[in-house]
Amino acid sequence: MKVQRVKRRTATLAAAGMAAGALFAMAVPGTAEAQSGSRICGNYWKGYYNNGQEEVTWSRVIEVPKTDDSACARAIDRTDKVGNPPSEITKLGVTWGDRQRLSKKTCEWYSQDLLNAKYGDDVCLTMQRADNVFQVNGRTISQYWLK
Repeated sequence: MKVQRVKRRTATLAAAGMAAGALFAMAVPGTAEAQSGSRICGNYWKGYYNNGQEEVTWSRVIEVPKTDDSACARAIDRTDKVGNPPSEITKLGVTWGDRQRLSKKTCEWYSQDLLNAKYGDDVCLTMQRADNVFQVNGRTISQYWLK
C-alpha cells in the first residue's frame, strides 16, 4: 500500500511539473523554435546615391539549418544578384557596391547589426526555413532594404 501511494504521488508530481512547464513555455516569449537551429545565408549590397553621400542597404536571404553547409551555399548562389529592389530604391539612382556574402549569420546579427532593427527586433519570424538544398530552390527569398 505504501509503494502504491509513492507511485501515485510521483506520477502526480510529474504531471504537475509537465503542466507547469507547458504553461511557462506559453507565457514566456522566447526565440522561435525554427530559429534556434537556423542561420541566415544570402547576400547584401551597399548602394550609394546623391553623388555617393547617402547609403542604402539591400539584402536577399534565406533561412537554413545551421549545420547544413550545402543549403547555405545554395542560398548564397540563389541570391547572388541584386534582383528587383523596391521602386523607392531604383528611383534614387543608386550605384551598387560589391556583393557581400552572408554565411551562417544568426538572426540577431542580421536583424540588429545589418538592418539596425528597422523592421522590428526579429525579421526572421516572418521567414520560413528551407530545411534542405531542394527546399532552398523553391523558397521565397526574403528581401529587405535600409535607407
